[in-house]
Amino acid sequence: MIQEKAKQTTVDTGRAASRKELLFKAGAYISLVLFIGSAFLSVMANVAGWSLTTSFFMVVMWGALPCYFIFAVLGIGSGIRGWSGRLFSAATFFPLMLFIALAFFLIMADALYIDKAAVLKVLTSHFIRDALRLSITTSITAVAIALVFAIPMGYALSRYQFPGHMLADTIVDIPIVFPPLVAGLTLLVFFSETGVGRWIQEDMGLEFVFQPKGIVLCQFVVSASFAIRSIKSAFDDVDRRLENVALTLGYTQWGSFFRISLPMASGGIMAGAILTWARAFGIFGPLMILVGSFRGKTEVLSTTIFLEQSVGNLEVALAVALLMIFVALIALVTIRLVGGKALVKL
Repeated sequence: MIQEKAKQTTVDTGRAASRKELLFKAGAYISLVLFIGSAFLSVMANVAGWSLTTSFFMVVMWGALPCYFIFAVLGIGSGIRGWSGRLFSAATFFPLMLFIALAFFLIMADALYIDKAAVLKVLTSHFIRDALRLSITTSITAVAIALVFAIPMGYALSRYQFPGHMLADTIVDIPIVFPPLVAGLTLLVFFSETGVGRWIQEDMGLEFVFQPKGIVLCQFVVSASFAIRSIKSAFDDVDRRLENVALTLGYTQWGSFFRISLPMASGGIMAGAILTWARAFGIFGPLMILVGSFRGKTEVLSTTIFLEQSVGNLEVALAVALLMIFVALIALVTIRLVGGKALVKL
């Protein structure tokens, strides 16, 4: 009888804890939706020039943020016994919230600075439309070229051990860690000061300096390492025994690669392609050195921000910057949806 009562008490306690956890999580989700929704509406009201409405939604946004933090901490700590454990969960969760809040409010500061005229100029200016078109076409071309190199390179780095493997693996990561400006300067010196570079430009007719082709080259050099690293990680997650089984069943090495390895690594390849595109889409420094920023010829969105800011159109520059941030957010969310565990592992 006593054991049955103890079991019933344990079950009731577990159900109560589950109900509390669900309640806290529901409160956190509601607060988060309210926070994001009020932030979006405050930006829209600010663009429309409705100051009172903007202030109202800003107050709602500031009130929803601490509510989200409290509910999230309570939801995390609902399954932890004792105040010490709950304080620990709150102490480790607080820096995460602080970092996210800082990033969000920096973006909000930009969004609340722009006005209706800046938004209309971004939407109607043919220069900005041309820059957007050139940014998309060149970055997609750079990604296609990067994948041609990254897929075999990622497979080789994942499957083969050869003399100098560590050196090769390190060289692949160099464009990730060095300043992008160095890439533009190095390419400029190569094409203008070396015999091979001048031969490529003058004799072969492949001009890169101050030409749109130079945009693709800069984007490829700066961003290809992200594709290689992501694809290598994807092939690392493919069980080699499956490839060996395919070989024992009569497939060639080519057949094993195209029927086993490549399909199983497709999520990581897609994630690498999207990350490479996002990186190529937003580069700035190398382009200013190698191709410049000539309107209608070599201007992309990142250089548009510089041009607009340099002539005092700060609102327009921020509007273009927010467009690029929005594109980056979409890319990152897509990576997490399609990439799974095959995200970039440095």
